[in-house]
Amino acid sequence: MKEFRIAVRDIVSFLYASGDLSSETFQNVSALEGTKAHQYVQSHYTSEDQSEISISLMYEKNDYLLYLNGRMDGLIRQENIYVLDEIKSTRKNIFDETFTYNLEHLAQLKFYAYMYMKNEQLTDMEGRITYIQISDYKTRYFNFTFYLRDLEAFINDSIEEYLEWISIIEHYQRQKFDSIETLSFPFDTYRRGQREMMAAVYQTIKDKDILYAIAPTGIGKTMASLFSSIKALDNDRQKIFYTTAKTQGKTIALDAINLLKDKGLTIKALEITAKDTTCFLEKRNCDPNVCPFAKGFFDRLKDATIDIFSNEDILDRQTIESYAKKHEICPFEYSLYVSYFVDIIICDYNYVFDPRVHLVRYFDEFNYQPLLLVDEAHNMIQRSRDMYSATIFKSDLIKLRRLGSKLKPSIKHAIKKVLDALTVYEDRLTYAYFLSDKDIDETVYDTIRNLLTKIENSLKENSKYNNKTQILDIYFTFLAFVKIYEYYGETYLTNIYKDRDEDLIVELRCLDASKYILDTLENKAYGSTFFSATLHPIEYYKKLISQDVGETLKIKSPFPPEHLNLVLYNSVSTRYKDRDNSLDEVIKIIKETVQAKKGNYIAFFPSYQYLNQVYEKLSSDDIEIMLQEKDMGHFERHQTIDTFRSNSETSRLGLFVMGGMFSEGIDYIGDMLSGVIVVGVGLPMINELNNQLKDYYDQAFNKGFDYAYQYPGMNKVIQAVGRVIRTENDKGVAILIDDRFDTSYYRKLFPIEWKSYNRISSIKNLKKALSEFWKINQK
Repeated sequence: MKEFRIAVRDIVSFLYASGDLSSETFQNVSALEGTKAHQYVQSHYTSEDQSEISISLMYEKNDYLLYLNGRMDGLIRQENIYVLDEIKSTRKNIFDETFTYNLEHLAQLKFYAYMYMKNEQLTDMEGRITYIQISDYKTRYFNFTFYLRDLEAFINDSIEEYLEWISIIEHYQRQKFDSIETLSFPFDTYRRGQREMMAAVYQTIKDKDILYAIAPTGIGKTMASLFSSIKALDNDRQKIFYTTAKTQGKTIALDAINLLKDKGLTIKALEITAKDTTCFLEKRNCDPNVCPFAKGFFDRLKDATIDIFSNEDILDRQTIESYAKKHEICPFEYSLYVSYFVDIIICDYNYVFDPRVHLVRYFDEFNYQPLLLVDEAHNMIQRSRDMYSATIFKSDLIKLRRLGSKLKPSIKHAIKKVLDALTVYEDRLTYAYFLSDKDIDETVYDTIRNLLTKIENSLKENSKYNNKTQILDIYFTFLAFVKIYEYYGETYLTNIYKDRDEDLIVELRCLDASKYILDTLENKAYGSTFFSATLHPIEYYKKLISQDVGETLKIKSPFPPEHLNLVLYNSVSTRYKDRDNSLDEVIKIIKETVQAKKGNYIAFFPSYQYLNQVYEKLSSDDIEIMLQEKDMGHFERHQTIDTFRSNSETSRLGLFVMGGMFSEGIDYIGDMLSGVIVVGVGLPMINELNNQLKDYYDQAFNKGFDYAYQYPGMNKVIQAVGRVIRTENDKGVAILIDDRFDTSYYRKLFPIEWKSYNRISSIKNLKKALSEFWKINQK
């Protein structure tokens, strides 16, 4: 007989989930809140009552031997019998006349009652569902009497239907592991360093360790990391999370998986797309009375899941949206549910690391074993700080007051209390433009918590209120603020300032999130690999991502160093105070570089202001210029990249910003790019926020300026230069304009591939060097 261990919760959620997606779904009672609510109910049990009782039952059906297991919330002694208690916490108004018990919750109670009666040889028993409101801990009971003979049919029918799904899953799992065993590397040869990286990633998973891989462009790191992770899979609880900061990173990962699929791999991969991006409505409104894809979502979810699982392997955005439209369900929530049944999840970092939006099912519960692949990992320091920071705006309170003006019970008084509390900050800002405190004002925090409770209670009473979705958007902003405050400690500051529109901003700013990232890596993941071409210097990244915990792998570039002509133009200062004086020289360098050989070139600048200064003075009679603008979207970005791919009679020059949408995650292969000009050392803007980082890093590591300014700036430079050589056939130039590049302070940060460089200090010598290089390396 085929044996399976099955959690009761998995059966009932698959078979009996019903109803709409609602604000309740998105408010998502956290595991901690749910636990506290459960404990509150259980604290009122007597000494004869029992709580948190594990239960299991062996059940034979057809050719299957099923080990059903679960955990009963309570057994309450009443005279000579026990009453089975199933506790459910909710944000809904449980005393509303339309409120009733959930069919999924009743099914769970029925399963536990059946299992208990079989184990105890009973023929009947009492049960109840206890609903507890998170806001005030008030409870409501729904009581039931169960008879074994009645439940026999219900359990039999449920398991028979669930076994149909299990047989599909089981057949797939068998195919998957068979294909993994016979899967060979999809290319005839390995690139230099690729096999080394694959071995390290594989061993990291087997050892449940942490790895940092400095993997230069061209070694095939996406394929190396995915292939070795797939080969390491040995049980169906494992899930590979391929996380990346940009959409392009997702596309490259999907392309690699499709290639492996073409080579015989059977595997299911899912791309998670942000809710607002994938929403079918013109403007997102998750109210089931407005959104037809939220209405009855759970009623159609099971069929939609079986459909896509039975017919598709690569569940990219287009596929998810196609099936979501077919079954008329929300594509975002659909993708999250389908993630239970896939092996590879391709997503943004925040679905793994952000405490507000990470996937609770994988990182707060312990039913799965996440394997983490973190692409373009140089982004993780800034992103991790952002994930553990939160901001509120006074203008949101003014907007909330208007949106909720007709709510009963009113939330106006609660809003006024927060606004009154904020006057403490506003009064202090009359004497300073920027405030930074070690903690938040206690009254401000308390009034925000009070406001959240008032909003919850009022929306319970007004579930069909017109402005509900807009109110919830603001509610979630303030809820995130309160949630982040739970992490507040010595690595935090509270910043208070006003923006250009005089809007008051209060920010809980995390200066170092490494403690929390390390907790995810050590306690929730089963092997994590961070990889990027630009993890220089590695100690900086290891300290600020995982508190210096983890192994290091450094791989040499597979490309001949002589293919890149790296020039340190060391007679120009691009410091802010010198920019006006050096502007003409910078323009001459750019024009000389572009005129040396017809092709496509990019000049990278540290800011839009500097970029526009050059643009205004740059004559472009014989050069086609493309300009990156501040509000440029994905469509304009793709248009620009397509322009680089097309043929042209003249040279093209892109004027782009360092660290922006054109400086990483794009392969300018072959004739797409002949060279880059990097103007300046890429230092972040010197301001209060960056100086806070500098002060913190000085105190923590004695490396304030390095960590806050120099290293982040140099990373942008290395990223920019990395655009030039993307394959073994590419040849090109990189001109670094600034005298600081030719100092030991900066040269020590050069990647090993930059050993050979030319020091040049005049246009005449630049012209000569470029001419000689292109003479030797004409494509």
